[in-house]
Amino acid sequence: MSINFKEEVMKRKEDLIQDLTRIIKINSELTTFDPNRKSAPFGEGIREAFETMLEIGKRDGFEIVNLDGYAGHIEYGKQKDFVGMIGHMDVVPAGNDWTYDPYGAEIHEGKMYGRGTEDDKGPTIAAYYALKILKELKVPLSKRIKLILGNDEETSWKCVRHYFSVYPEAPVSGFIPDADFPLIYAEKGISRILVQGKIDSIDLISISGGFRDNMVPDYASAVLNNSHDYETLFNQFLKNKKYEGNVVKSNKDITIKVVGKSAHGSTPEFGENAIDRLFEFLIEQKIQSPLIKLVDQLLIHDIHGKKLGIYYHDEEMGNLTNNFGVISTENGSYTIKLNLRYPNGIKFDEIVKKLEEVFAKYDATVKVDSHQKLLYKDPKSPLVQTLMGVYKKHTNDENAKPINIGGGTFARAMPNCVAFGPHFLNKPTYIHQKNEFIDLDDLLLATIIYTEALYELAK
Repeated sequence: MSINFKEEVMKRKEDLIQDLTRIIKINSELTTFDPNRKSAPFGEGIREAFETMLEIGKRDGFEIVNLDGYAGHIEYGKQKDFVGMIGHMDVVPAGNDWTYDPYGAEIHEGKMYGRGTEDDKGPTIAAYYALKILKELKVPLSKRIKLILGNDEETSWKCVRHYFSVYPEAPVSGFIPDADFPLIYAEKGISRILVQGKIDSIDLISISGGFRDNMVPDYASAVLNNSHDYETLFNQFLKNKKYEGNVVKSNKDITIKVVGKSAHGSTPEFGENAIDRLFEFLIEQKIQSPLIKLVDQLLIHDIHGKKLGIYYHDEEMGNLTNNFGVISTENGSYTIKLNLRYPNGIKFDEIVKKLEEVFAKYDATVKVDSHQKLLYKDPKSPLVQTLMGVYKKHTNDENAKPINIGGGTFARAMPNCVAFGPHFLNKPTYIHQKNEFIDLDDLLLATIIYTEALYELAK
């Protein structure tokens, strides 16, 4: 069957943009997880975005399933074997200082701005339209196609664990539209590490910074006893370092805040860690606390774990990375959340043992809050070769080769799948940062690639 995939996508351009606009305008940040909150275990915003996506599928005549707000799917066909995709409706917090409304879906110079435009609502809409086109053309297929929708990809993946407990079947092939082109054949292992201890300080009352461990924090603040002229000292610090920040003084205490630049937790080198910046000042002032000593000796300005003694480099997958993503305090105790990502060649249990040893010297405990094992697919497999062939056809990039990343996708959640687009490596990306956007021409090109990829896998 001869199909002009580009022509079919462009026919539906305005409809695609309209549907994406609907989804982006919904604030679907995770609020709290509550399994007793009927149909909205991850909050009302995520529920609204998820149900809107299912409503779009129902509108176009697909079979839809909603598993109590955890996850669901949009499905086409009745065949036993299926091709699978997974997208997600949750987003990381918008953060601060956007040029445009993070939930406005505004279009400027061919780009739609908004949290989730590239991660992952835009790609999910692209994958959906690929499926929609095959259905509307009544293309004969040997396999059904299922677009699975998850609702807490950015946090704990309860969504897919619940989904596959109800639907344990595995696809014969598939892809996850939530990463980079040309194709991701390997993903680093990812862990959230909690470090906890006592502040035990006369001058430092409390400290906070960061939204999620998988984001480089763009703000951090501390409350100090008003025992020194910290107002003058901090303002001078900001001036000397050329940092943004402010001071709020009261009769009893003083609050200092410093601004950084957010980035994805897998690429901390692209951000400016506000927590690190705040501790620069606390260390400079020689404020006494085991927490400040710990950060100074083990964490500050070290994204590769060298101070921790866990640095490792793999020729194929690159460096181990460690993002100092979140810090909070309560009742005189602190909790640090680290986002640790490791390549081939690492034994995770040995890393944890090493962390327990080094943090214990500062009377701090270590807990593994979550862990996703490393993913590796054979780059010469038929699945990879098929998808790479489609990518090369529509980009004319004959020298393209599959890559590996530090990020983690739902390819880990479903067998026989790889991550595939939507980001083109020669273009800027602002996922997990302020002013996230997707270039609409790139989104349409991704949709063209996804449509033919589904056809090749399911024909």
